[in-house]
Amino acid sequence: MKIRPQNYLEASQERIDAARRLYNFQHYTEAIYLAGVAVECILLAYRIRENSEFESRHDLKNLLRESGIASFISEKDQRKLPALLGEVWSRWKNNYRFISDESLASEFKRLKLDRGIKGDILKANSANIISNAYEIINIGVRRWTSGKS
Repeated sequence: MKIRPQNYLEASQERIDAARRLYNFQHYTEAIYLAGVAVECILLAYRIRENSEFESRHDLKNLLRESGIASFISEKDQRKLPALLGEVWSRWKNNYRFISDESLASEFKRLKLDRGIKGDILKANSANIISNAYEIINIGVRRWTSGKS
C-alpha cells in the first residue's frame, strides 16, 4: 500500500486523539508512545510531500529537518517548533513501545524527567508530551489546510 502525505496527516490527528483517550484511561506509557508516533506522522506528511522516498528511521530531529515543515509555517511557529519538539523528543523513543510502565518510569528518572514532579511520573510526562505533540500537530495541520505550500 502506498501511503500518501494526506494519510500521514490524518494518522497524526488520529494518533494524538488516541493518545489523549489512553491518558484519560490512565494508560500513560501507551499514551506517551502514541503521542510520539503522532508527531512522527505529521513530520512524515511534510517529508513525503517533498520527497517520496520513505525513511524508516524514527529520529524526530532528523525528520524535522528533512520534512521542511519550517519553510511552510509562520515565523512565530518556526520559533516555537524546536522547543515543542525538544519536549516530545526527550520523552519519546520508538523502542518505548516494548517496555513496561515500571521500566519507563525508571528511564524517566534516569533522564531526570522526574524533577519537580510530585506523584505519578508517567502521568506528568504523558500530559507533557501530549500537550506538546498536540501543538506540533496543530501547527502542521493549520498550515496544511491553509492550502499554502
